[in-house]
Amino acid sequence: MIRSRSGVWWTAEHPSRRVPGTLTREDGVWVLNLVGTLMPLDRSGDNALSLVSPVTIYGQCLGTRCTLAPAYLSEQQEPGTRYDVPRDDRSKDDDQHSQVWTAYGFLEGDALPDDALFQAASFGLTGLSAWWPRSGFTSRRIDPSELNSYQPPQPTIADCGNGLTLTIWAGLQQTHGWNRNHSAAERVSLQVTSEAGLTLTHLHEQMITPLRSLLAIISHRRIECFNLRLRPLDDDRTRIGYPIRVDPDVIDGEAEIASERPDERPTFTADDTNLSSFIPAWLRLAEANSVPLFAAEARDAAGALQTEVVEVVNAAETLHRTTHREPSEHPFADKVLDVLKESGRTNRKERDSVYSAVKMSQLRLEARLLQLAEELGEDFCSWFFQNKAKDWAFVASAIRNALSHGYPTKHRLEHNAEALIGVLRVTRSVLQLRLLVAAGLPHDRALKTLVEQDPAFTAVMRQTVANWSTLATCMR
Repeated sequence: MIRSRSGVWWTAEHPSRRVPGTLTREDGVWVLNLVGTLMPLDRSGDNALSLVSPVTIYGQCLGTRCTLAPAYLSEQQEPGTRYDVPRDDRSKDDDQHSQVWTAYGFLEGDALPDDALFQAASFGLTGLSAWWPRSGFTSRRIDPSELNSYQPPQPTIADCGNGLTLTIWAGLQQTHGWNRNHSAAERVSLQVTSEAGLTLTHLHEQMITPLRSLLAIISHRRIECFNLRLRPLDDDRTRIGYPIRVDPDVIDGEAEIASERPDERPTFTADDTNLSSFIPAWLRLAEANSVPLFAAEARDAAGALQTEVVEVVNAAETLHRTTHREPSEHPFADKVLDVLKESGRTNRKERDSVYSAVKMSQLRLEARLLQLAEELGEDFCSWFFQNKAKDWAFVASAIRNALSHGYPTKHRLEHNAEALIGVLRVTRSVLQLRLLVAAGLPHDRALKTLVEQDPAFTAVMRQTVANWSTLATCMR
């Protein structure tokens, strides 16, 4: 349960203007209801709410400093032209005004600007225990006699470059009553340290989001970050511990962990690869492939089928462009340019435009998709596609082009739900596996061994909703 917080609030632009208000959590955002206004009112126009830039709001609640950012003004009310209050009793303050601000981030523990730097962060991710299965216990069931002699497993430490270090570790967490030990559990957590410091935004972009996406891909479900805590840079008061809590209690990490299936096994675990090299490679890959990474993630809410097909095939095309060099020679585009010059009917600007368009389309989408799949390994590709990878690439590219560009087709397979589902599921699987292999996961027969143990991927391999040979024949 997320409790409300009441206190006083202000902005950096008007630090002496402190306004009472209450912070609550509603529909996935923080809502701050104020009695008064955070800034002087603009009385040049009418009472309509003007669009204002997002601001950082600082507060003190029950003796604790806190920060809301980014915050947007969503509602404002003020007295009308008629007053029921006698003139002598009217307040000279603005306590007859109210504002409602909506914020997407809440930090409890200090009043910090957007560019505040942090030297370390600690957080958890649902699904982390299954991916990093190392334990200080010899069996899955904890023997009470082992608690006093518990030794944590060796942590994984990855040098991620740019002064960033990621540590995955496990420790014993116990809860005690006044007269007995209530529970004991081993929890897996992550710690990020930065030599120069990094902002909260960069922490999400460079670490949390890529790692959350990785676990979502190999767990085939949405992954949440919880219990995120920060240690400010160059703060003598916080040399030990993490005094800043980010969005406290929004994600109930204990409930999330308890809901995990005990037999859950991701596509691969820390024991299947060298995480000290895999994690830095994954972070670099994620930085250059934000769109493919988003399209590859498992998500709870699905969009329109046609839109998802376009999204995932576009993402596969993007991944191919970012992981391969574009052709240095363009013979067909050069031939087209020579013909245009000889005709004398076009100017240089028009010729350059045509040349650029032809050059961009020289490597067709079908070829890009097929190359992505083939790079998973010859044996793997034959097994996963049942020797129909070329037909899949042809069908997926033709359907994407028809949906994206509105090309009229005789086969009308872009309206066929079964064909669309087949393209979506298979192309997303190729995108997911190709990202993992690009970061260092073994390919070909070793990859086949891992995928054979993953029910979600094997279900896609055995799919019968789309017969690629039949669909390809219809399109030709």
